[in-house]
Amino acid sequence: MFPVAGFHVYTCARSSDAEILDRDLRRSPAIARGDVKLTVLWNHPSASSAYAQAIASAKEDILIFAHCDVFLPEYWFERLDWEIRRLTQQDSRWAVAGMSSVTAAGDVVGRTWDASLAPLFPETGGIHGGELKVPVRVVSVDELAIIVRRDSGVSFDPLLPEFHLYGADIVLEAEGLGRSCYGLDLPLIHNAKAQLSLGRDYVRAYRYMVRKWRDRLPVQTTCGTITRNPLVLPMRRLRMRHKAIFRRSTYSTQRASDPCAISKELGLDRMLAASLSEIGCLTPA
Repeated sequence: MFPVAGFHVYTCARSSDAEILDRDLRRSPAIARGDVKLTVLWNHPSASSAYAQAIASAKEDILIFAHCDVFLPEYWFERLDWEIRRLTQQDSRWAVAGMSSVTAAGDVVGRTWDASLAPLFPETGGIHGGELKVPVRVVSVDELAIIVRRDSGVSFDPLLPEFHLYGADIVLEAEGLGRSCYGLDLPLIHNAKAQLSLGRDYVRAYRYMVRKWRDRLPVQTTCGTITRNPLVLPMRRLRMRHKAIFRRSTYSTQRASDPCAISKELGLDRMLAASLSEIGCLTPA
C-alpha cells in the first residue's frame, strides 16, 4: 500500500452515535486496517472545543476532523497525501482544506455523496459538488471533513458553542493569521440524515459567529449565509419549518445501511485509484 503516515483522524461522537460510528467512519478501509489512527472524542459539549484540544496534543502533521457518519473509500488517504504535497508546492502558507467547500463566488466545490441530498442529484447517482482539477481558494468548508495542517498555528475556537459552523470559523481564523484555505476534490460518502429544521443549538452557534465576526460578514457556507442582518436567520428557520409541514420533502431522512456498498456502486474506489495511476503514484492490482 501507498504510505499514509503523518495522518490522524478525529471525530466527535455522543454515546448514542456508537452504531453510526461503527457502520461508517470506522469501516473506512485505511482506518479499519489500522493504517490511519482514529481518535473518538466522546460526549464533548462542542465540536470546536474538543477539536482545539486535539490539535494542542496532536503529533501528526495532517489532522482530519470528520463526522462519525463519513466513510472514506479505499485509496482516499493516498490521494490526500498527493493532494497535500501538491498544495504545499502551490501555496506554502495553506492551513485548512475542505472536502465540500464554498468559493468566494458561492460555488460548492469538492464531490461528495450525501445520503440526505442524493435524491436531488439523480443524474450523477447522488454525487454533488463541483469537480476540481486543482485546489481552489475557499471562504468556508463544510464540517463533514476538515483538513488542518498542524504546523500552520491555526486551530478551532474553544468558545464556539455546539456542533455547527466551526468550518466557517476556522477558515476565518486562518484568514486572520494570513493563512490560506483551499477546497480539494476527494470523493467520499457522507451518510447523513436530512435536518429539516434549525434548532436552538444552531442559533446559539450562529449568534456567536455574528458577534465574533461582525466586521467580516457576510460569509457563505454550505448551509446558508452568515450575516449581520437580524432577519435572515429567523426567516430561514421559518421557511424550513413551513416546508417541513406543508411540502413533501425532497431530501432523504434515511441513512444508507452499507456505505461501503454505496462507495463501490458509485465506483469511488476505482475513481481514486485511477487518479493515482494517472499521476504515477499507484499501480492498482
